[in-house]
Amino acid sequence: MKTLDRYIIKQFVINFVILSVVMMGLYVLVDLIVDLDEFLDAGKELADQHGGTVPATLWVLGDYYGPFLLLVYIAMSGLIVVAAMGFTVSQMQRNRELTALLAGGVSLYRVAAPILVAGFFFNLISMPVQELLIPPLAEKIVRPKSQAGSKTIQDKPVYYVLDQGGALVSASSFSAERGEMVGVRIIRLDDDGRQVSLTKADKAVWDEPGQRWRLEGGVRFDPNADPSDVSALQGTPVASYVTKLSPEVLIVRQASLYLRLLSMRQLEGMRENPSLSEKTRGRVTQIIWSRFSTIVLSVLILLMGLPYFLSRVPGNVLMNATKAAGITVGAWAGGLVLLQVGGMNPVTAAWLPVIFYLPVSFWLVTTIET
Repeated sequence: MKTLDRYIIKQFVINFVILSVVMMGLYVLVDLIVDLDEFLDAGKELADQHGGTVPATLWVLGDYYGPFLLLVYIAMSGLIVVAAMGFTVSQMQRNRELTALLAGGVSLYRVAAPILVAGFFFNLISMPVQELLIPPLAEKIVRPKSQAGSKTIQDKPVYYVLDQGGALVSASSFSAERGEMVGVRIIRLDDDGRQVSLTKADKAVWDEPGQRWRLEGGVRFDPNADPSDVSALQGTPVASYVTKLSPEVLIVRQASLYLRLLSMRQLEGMRENPSLSEKTRGRVTQIIWSRFSTIVLSVLILLMGLPYFLSRVPGNVLMNATKAAGITVGAWAGGLVLLQVGGMNPVTAAWLPVIFYLPVSFWLVTTIET
């Protein structure tokens, strides 16, 4: 690596770290002001465990924002890279370093090369963060703020979820963390929608190898049984219920964000699960491919911002920064909108922003005069 590359990358990394801290800190500050009362209430509940309300509240804040900031980094890393590029090149312009490089015969494209490499690297970091760090914290990220700081996530009810066999499953409380349901009701229906059987259980525990719920106190009743048959009225003991409604599938039904927090291996398993609708499985495919297309999109947006800073003659930095911000932020928002387009092949939908921005970004790069 040449001295020029080391110098530019060093400045870029410093600016990226500073901007990451500032932007994430700003996000935390705004979000904290809006929901401060929820964190204070959670801190009061945990005051006895942490030696007072203040340390308990600090613990709650760390427990909530620690996992959530990983998600914020993935969402904002593309824009932070563009901002770090703008600060780096602006500093070089202010110090007349670009003028010296041009006088020495160095092309502006050569100056842009280490910035593009460093920008691609920082965008690429979002992949291992998404695949390795976020999935174990997914349940913490989707929980409400009122549960922050607690060692256990509060249970939620399950409201009659349809499984792959057409049965309706409900529970008075459900814990994905423990893989348990309490107060279980399973209603089987025929093709005409009439009830065939009703299974009740005090508790159900998920058995991953067997892909089933092990029932405690499970009893199946036949609504069409002879009322004079005492044994039929008492029901038939049931030990388990085989289904594709795993805890992960149930949590996806309850929290739409949860699907985006899973690793690609988990998403592949979801895509093969018949308990999810065809629309949801298509969305899973789109999410998998968007993990790759978003990285390419971030690099294209970086290319779109470069021409506003790389110039032979020092210009109005504020004006150029405003134009670059308008183009890149607009392109980023537009890319997110394009990723939500439905009614087409999921793979095509995932790469749609790249298809749109590829010619635009390369045309803008060709406008650099060097």
